[in-house]
Amino acid sequence: MKRLLLLLVGIAVSAGSLWYAMRDTNRQTVLHAFKTADYFSLPPILLLLLAFYWLKSIRFAQLLAPATPLTARQLFSPVMIGFAANNILPAHLGEFVRVFVVNRQHRVPAGTVLSSIVLERIFDIFAILALFGLGILFAPSLPENYQRSGMIAAAAAAGVVVILIVYMIRTDWFVKATASIFALFPFIPVWLTSKILDLLRQGAVGLHSLKSATAVASIALNSLLQWLINGYSACLALKAFGIDVTLSTGLILTGITALGVMIPAAPGYFGVIQVCFQIAIQVQQIKPDPSLVLAASLYSQIVGYIAVTATGVVCLNRAQLSLKDLQQAADS
Repeated sequence: MKRLLLLLVGIAVSAGSLWYAMRDTNRQTVLHAFKTADYFSLPPILLLLLAFYWLKSIRFAQLLAPATPLTARQLFSPVMIGFAANNILPAHLGEFVRVFVVNRQHRVPAGTVLSSIVLERIFDIFAILALFGLGILFAPSLPENYQRSGMIAAAAAAGVVVILIVYMIRTDWFVKATASIFALFPFIPVWLTSKILDLLRQGAVGLHSLKSATAVASIALNSLLQWLINGYSACLALKAFGIDVTLSTGLILTGITALGVMIPAAPGYFGVIQVCFQIAIQVQQIKPDPSLVLAASLYSQIVGYIAVTATGVVCLNRAQLSLKDLQQAADS
């Protein structure tokens, strides 16, 4: 019942977001935009997608290296299966699917895999916030009030990055300090406190296993490159529909989307992504036809959804697993 309720809430959020994104658009204009779009952008977007997920596989191998010597090639399949599962299962359950696949294929303890995935999220937050701050800093068309708000957001992001660095350097102290801070606020639900502390402890296990500043720097650089590629890919999608943007737009869009996908939504986050595209364009005072923005967002999302899901299904078949196995992994 809980899973069903979560799915229904997600569908409602996606439907409401899609309605909001379409409110000022014209269906005929959207269809015409798809007919006249520059589809020469498709090969580079697909290559960037491949590079994005290959870099994730390299980083995954680096995070698991202290526990087991696996290569990016060996881990590419579990990574794609996990992200494909995220496209068809609610609540980011694809992460647990990835734990299941790595454990089954390579006999790596589930706790070790999970701690590595928690660390991935920490490095992703660092990279997205850093690039979002750069996007705000170099955006050419932000009006003064937006720029001021953006700089405040960038300063807050820098503060979060500092907190993450403290966590990476003094992990045990950070976890204990976080527990003490939560104890000062009894109105915070116990389940939420417990979940956050468990995630921090899981991340600490993986972080301690790295034991190398060079490894941490390499993983951080990998994470920055991943999300830089993601932002550039979004720019290509917008330009394919005649919307002239800079890389700053892509970096701002990446940051806004990272916040957007935290909202419970249907698998694939259709609707939510469309709203994120519109917000990223609006805050920079770029004023294309909203129908073109909607078309570009659908183009970017559909290409990614089909490519990732299809690749994940192929990897699933090669691993001699089934969709039923994924559902069992998610349930467990």
